[in-house]
Amino acid sequence: MNLRTSPAIYRLAHRLNRLMTFSARAMSRARISAPMLAPMLAPMLLAPMLLAGCAGHSARSDLSGLSPDPVQQATPHSRMAAECNEIWQNDDKAALSDAGYWLRAMQCAERITPSQARAEAENQNGETWHDAFRQSILLNSAGISVVERRQSYQHLLGFRSQFPASIYPLFKMWRQQQALRLMLADERSRSQRQQEASASQIDQMRVQQIELQRKLDITSRKLENLTEIERRLSARKQLLPDNDEDDTAAGGHGATGQSQGAGSQ
Repeated sequence: MNLRTSPAIYRLAHRLNRLMTFSARAMSRARISAPMLAPMLAPMLLAPMLLAGCAGHSARSDLSGLSPDPVQQATPHSRMAAECNEIWQNDDKAALSDAGYWLRAMQCAERITPSQARAEAENQNGETWHDAFRQSILLNSAGISVVERRQSYQHLLGFRSQFPASIYPLFKMWRQQQALRLMLADERSRSQRQQEASASQIDQMRVQQIELQRKLDITSRKLENLTEIERRLSARKQLLPDNDEDDTAAGGHGATGQSQGAGSQ
């Protein structure tokens, strides 16, 4: 019997109890006395307790046989962090010729801060194709300016003939990505200049509009003044007598006087 299987032992004890109960009832019906019944039932009464004790001992033995909890294995994140700490100093030719190494390097560069990426890029001397490549990957995550990106791109292009054939397709894709980033930066700069030029033109037009409005207001006030002067002159002219009629009346009166003088002579 396998004592380690405690459910089986409990089932067996249950069956023995049922058998003991059935036997006791049968003996009671057969009118067997208690002194005669006790020696017969004693093994049955002790059997469940013995089995339970064996089961408990077996369970304790199983628990005591367990070894302490093993040290938790490193998580994928911690393994990645440890690998990223060493990946920038790896100069193994077999690793440098493996595209997987450079893909992991690109992933590691995305996980660090811009200041860490810049500091790590400065540790790369940039005198070999793999140093220049690692430097370009790190600077890409360092938040560099357009001028720095262009310098890094031109520096990396100087080693394109030295890249192994197994790495060249990956290098070509990286080079195209950097070229597109530079083109995008140039377009943004051109758009920014156009926006600034348009804003400057709008400001100049606004200044011109203000000046034209000022001149228009001055001209309007002058016209109003001239209109007011003409109105006053017209009103004054209407109040003065007509000089032509006065002169005509004075001339007629003089001629009549002269004719009367001549007649009296």
